[in-house]
Amino acid sequence: MSQAALLWSPTSPKESAMYKFLIQTKKFHGGDSTTELYRWSIEKPEEFWGELWDFLEVIGERGKRALLPDPLPQATFFPDAKVSYLENLLAPKSGVTVVPEADLTNIGSRVTHEELVSNIGRVVQLFHSAGVVEGDRVVSILPIGFEVFSFLLAGFESGAIVAGASPEFGDSAIISRFNQLQPKVLIATTQYQWNGKVFDRRETVEKVLHEIPSITHLILVGDGEIALPDWVSVHRWNSLKDGDGLQLIRRGFDQPAYVLFTSGTTGVPKGLVHRSGGVMLKHLMEQKLHCDIRPGDRVCFYSTTGWMMWNWSISILGTGAELALFDGSPNYPDVLRLFHFASAQKLTHLGLSARLLDVIKESGRSIREVGNLSALRTIMVTGSPLSASTATWLSNEFDGRIFISPFSGGTDIAGSFTGPDPLRPYYAGEMQGPLLGMDVDVFDEMGNSLGAEEMGDLVCKRAFPSVPLGIWGDSDNSRFISTYFHTWPGVWVHGDLTSKTERGGIIIHGRSDATLNISGVRIGTSEIYSALDGLSEVTGALAVAQPWDGDQRIVLFLVATDTSESFTNKVKQVIRAKTSPRHVPGAIFYVGDLPRTFNGKLAEVAVADLANGRPVRNLASLANPESLDEIGRFFLTS
Repeated sequence: MSQAALLWSPTSPKESAMYKFLIQTKKFHGGDSTTELYRWSIEKPEEFWGELWDFLEVIGERGKRALLPDPLPQATFFPDAKVSYLENLLAPKSGVTVVPEADLTNIGSRVTHEELVSNIGRVVQLFHSAGVVEGDRVVSILPIGFEVFSFLLAGFESGAIVAGASPEFGDSAIISRFNQLQPKVLIATTQYQWNGKVFDRRETVEKVLHEIPSITHLILVGDGEIALPDWVSVHRWNSLKDGDGLQLIRRGFDQPAYVLFTSGTTGVPKGLVHRSGGVMLKHLMEQKLHCDIRPGDRVCFYSTTGWMMWNWSISILGTGAELALFDGSPNYPDVLRLFHFASAQKLTHLGLSARLLDVIKESGRSIREVGNLSALRTIMVTGSPLSASTATWLSNEFDGRIFISPFSGGTDIAGSFTGPDPLRPYYAGEMQGPLLGMDVDVFDEMGNSLGAEEMGDLVCKRAFPSVPLGIWGDSDNSRFISTYFHTWPGVWVHGDLTSKTERGGIIIHGRSDATLNISGVRIGTSEIYSALDGLSEVTGALAVAQPWDGDQRIVLFLVATDTSESFTNKVKQVIRAKTSPRHVPGAIFYVGDLPRTFNGKLAEVAVADLANGRPVRNLASLANPESLDEIGRFFLTS
């Protein structure tokens, strides 16, 4: 059994919604723990999802049927339902606070429920005047703020399909996404601030308008003029006309809400079309039950508008919690910014990426420097695996009282497969288990279910509400099926190298498509990264397999303060001691930076392309593609 350290145990479990749901549904599963609750959720999904709808008090007409039992990729939930995503988000009448990077007091500004409704109504009025009808696409290039929040919710009211890009995205990344959708309306900012600097985006907006002639209306946020094509009408955000009130029209459960783009290994970015009822129900379950978000809580999951956690965050409005948003760099003016923000906003829940926590730990700073964080009881983590060492450090920073809640899923499902459970202990380096209703397993290469401590592919064997409707433009579903279901029909293969623990936990070891296969042995890159956690000289690491002498060797790229031969030997010794001789790199190179996506994830696949002499795919998805130049030179000379 894994010897992972116990970092947290529930102290008041009966106060959680998970406990209340467990007791309320005991007549179905007969158990006293989430083990029995989970088993019932996957063995009797129609009962489970129906009971969950009622427990969460979803507003709408549920209908008699909760699920049609078709195999994946079909996912027909609540086929008779009529529901408004927006109505459910607005029902608790919560407010929203936004703190921009420049506001070092971290106080920000707040809109009330009534002001939010008014803002949404103005955008809806503009949609009507622009001829937007149900099913039309509307898109945004905006940072976090009231404008993008209102725009997205206005899309739900109008039945339009919304897509967004963060303003730091490059021109080609934005155009390759939006051009697929042929949108009618664009809302865009003239500038944004990041890490203390202001960036002008007017030229990008002009390029988008000229490249995508379907856009006939522009809502402009910020100062400055734009060179408009003849066919585009411009409307200033501050001058939008008042609307006539929201209708909160209830539509089918599968009404498309938004398109989330994810970079595949070939072709243009995939646009996953997500159903409004599915993401609403999945998000509220994750937030209320698994993350223990309660009415009156104050919650922020730090994100940009280019990451799915932004879409996840807006659903927090429907929990009855107050939503606080931060716009800007999480490292400005220093690495503790988000925790200063959490203190000033009296957050009960703070969400951030595992990478940001690594950066704080590696900086040598202590979260204790921030002062009063007594309101904070949960830290949610995703984006990449949270290592055992970082989890242990984080727990120690709060004397073990914080509920550390890592979860893992993706843009593909607008949610998670595995994650937290407020009724079970949390152990360093793992997640507490699969989420309710997610029939998660770990398969070997032959499709056999693996036991504890064995690495294989993370799969999901049954349908769930946030299965995408498909990929935009994929009329025969061939791309959708080849992406997720080609290995085993009817089984979602997510692409994560995963193992179970004896106690039911889940460990993510990295991406399957970046798995190292050395002499027939599969090695997860996270095992190497975890081995390096204790080396303060190392601030970044990326490992790939390179064809070598008829087999493969591990090549490790490091960002480090010590690049000497003696330190290189030390790195190899540490990896050997903490893992095995097979994990020891055949070559170690030192670089100034490692490639990452706009969401901060290591771009292992891009480096694997270089290692194998292939063209690098989806360069537009990288925040720092220039980092590949230095890495590529090492492969040319090795």
